[in-house]
Amino acid sequence: MQSFRRDPADEGRREAIAIVLRSSLLCSCTPGPPPRRINPTRRRLREPRYHLCSNGGVDHCPCPPYRRRTRFPARIHVPRPPAARRVRAAIAGAVSSLLVFGLAGTPAATAGGTGDLWNWGANMYGQLGDGSFTAHRSPRSVPSLPELATVEGGREHALALTSSGNLYAWGWNAYGQVGSGASASAVATPTIVLTRVVNIGAGHYSSFAVTDDGSVWSWGRNDTGQLGDGTTTNRRLPVRVGGLAGHTIVDVAGGRNHAMALADDGTVYTWGSNRYGQLGDGTFHARHTADRVVGLTDAVGVFAGRDHSLAVAGDGGVWGWGHNKYGQLADGTLKNRATPRRATRLVHGSVVALTNIVDVDAGAYHSLARTGGGRLWSWGSNVDGQLGNGTMRNRSRAVRVKSLAGVVDIAGGRQSSIAVTSDGIVHTWGENEFGQLGDGTASDTGRTTPGAVPGIDQAVRVGMGRDYAMAIAMPSSP
Repeated sequence: MQSFRRDPADEGRREAIAIVLRSSLLCSCTPGPPPRRINPTRRRLREPRYHLCSNGGVDHCPCPPYRRRTRFPARIHVPRPPAARRVRAAIAGAVSSLLVFGLAGTPAATAGGTGDLWNWGANMYGQLGDGSFTAHRSPRSVPSLPELATVEGGREHALALTSSGNLYAWGWNAYGQVGSGASASAVATPTIVLTRVVNIGAGHYSSFAVTDDGSVWSWGRNDTGQLGDGTTTNRRLPVRVGGLAGHTIVDVAGGRNHAMALADDGTVYTWGSNRYGQLGDGTFHARHTADRVVGLTDAVGVFAGRDHSLAVAGDGGVWGWGHNKYGQLADGTLKNRATPRRATRLVHGSVVALTNIVDVDAGAYHSLARTGGGRLWSWGSNVDGQLGNGTMRNRSRAVRVKSLAGVVDIAGGRQSSIAVTSDGIVHTWGENEFGQLGDGTASDTGRTTPGAVPGIDQAVRVGMGRDYAMAIAMPSSP
């Protein structure tokens, strides 16, 4: 297992940049032209377009609605992605935190904004957040949420993070995964759970949040210790994940029965079920608090499938471990792995590592990866065409998704996939039994290549649950 070396100058650089940015946590940006020169080493940014940043000049900037998963600016160039992530974490740690549980259970106030939520697909547990339990085969807006920065789909519940750091949840609540403390089995309208949140993750029946002090909070089902609080007791209100003392966490992800966290120094931590090796510690033993993944020291993002785990490294490579029955680790085998293995693809019959990756997401048994140039790769199960390569054949190495370029955000559902391109158009493919492809139809036969979702343009972010999809976007122009 390869280890990645860290630049010793990162610590000093992080402090210097934190001092500069500490007094400007939010900024107001307007659309603008692209810069003439772009630093090619800034891999981890997920902006859909260039714009003018009020924090200084014309450049990339993850300000709302141009960013995902963080409310802190990373405006100053740093030599590589892990440093950028550490800068944001340093800034977060410098801000005093206040977790407001008193707001739990309060319905979201109606507010306008440029980041409106659109949902479609299955809705038997209120996972579309529109106050009903009626499925929709075409996108419907959810007007009760303020300006959104990102969304995450659990199995049948959803999370949304506003640009001001408020976390909302709705949908199935049998295990308390909505986090409001309510005993109702389903919550059909968005409810505020936490404030001062900078990152979110949704598991099958559990939810996770990173707050601006670098701590991780969890709630929902806990039968295998996936909440990381040292117990196996389900929680209807957030509890703090154990085993992370002394670490500043910047990213989090949830699978079916396990969870992952990324620290600002590039190390990865996992907890919960380990039946398939998805904790990446070299064993198959479950853990009820967080512990470190073997060998990863320079990760810039973490992502969880049903029972497999993925991480993007600072060199643009993808590492995977855990369940691999359908090839969802892209290592060319169908063998479960208890330690990270590098994802690969074929070039003229030769096996090469997957490189230049800036974003990854995982469905139940398949995985997606986006390159810095906006190309999209996929691998794993393909029973409903969720790999988007025109076939229904499983793949144990990465293959190109057809007919997509300029991809800026991706998400995976159970057996379907979603992406948004730089022109703001949302594309879907794979399973469509509940209308989760959003094209107005429902079918037992999956779609093997991407198709545009009508009724939405100017999209910036997408998310997907088991059988439903979400997009943060403006309504289509008349």
